[in-house]
Amino acid sequence: MGQCLSATKPIVEAVLTELAKPPPGEGHHQQHGGSAPSAPVSVGAGQSGAVYPSLPDGAEKHHVRNVYDGDTLTLTDERRIRFLGIDTPEIKDKQPFAQEAKAYTKERCDKRDIWISYEPGGEKQDHYGRLLCFVWVPAEDGNGYLCVNEGIIAAGYASAYHPGKGKHLHNWDKLIALQTQARNAKLGMWADFEDFTVVKTANGSAYHKRSCEHLATVKHLTELKASEATAKGLHPCRTCLG
Repeated sequence: MGQCLSATKPIVEAVLTELAKPPPGEGHHQQHGGSAPSAPVSVGAGQSGAVYPSLPDGAEKHHVRNVYDGDTLTLTDERRIRFLGIDTPEIKDKQPFAQEAKAYTKERCDKRDIWISYEPGGEKQDHYGRLLCFVWVPAEDGNGYLCVNEGIIAAGYASAYHPGKGKHLHNWDKLIALQTQARNAKLGMWADFEDFTVVKTANGSAYHKRSCEHLATVKHLTELKASEATAKGLHPCRTCLG
């Protein structure tokens, strides 16, 4: 995105490289009978670690009709895609950086060919009938493919998101590392971030203000910093922190 990374970049890049390596003694992670893409290659500011030399095996090519927001688009066959592992600000609620998140995805996907891949062993659709996918586009310099799900987090326009049901995504730790990198570099929606105290329930996937209406009858809460909550993969409550 043309913004300078903080001094944490070399450290985070090293972490991301390690995350991309298969465990000792194993080959590439198998993804529906095929291997996952190789380790990320270094690219421009805000995108480091989100570009791969090749597509995942089994990736499907489609054409995009319309981009609705930062994490949702529609294909020309009218199927809708919900990006896996991320959550972007809501346009309908006029949340800060919602338009920037949409612009990020629109610039890379709208009226273009994309490739989609699914979480190995995961659900392919949500309860709205949307496809749950990782979205891939050619890298800006023509070398490799950008995983848009990871790239938009690295740019600071999305947060890592998991609904709290079932196992984490295969690249969950990497999404969290990219989010931490963006926050430390104060990119996008993290530009004015100031840490503050929040609370979480025992099994919840969100963090809240103590005064949140959803917590009116909850007795046992855990107090932590917002930075710690995001590092754990929790997302802000859309009622009290939206």
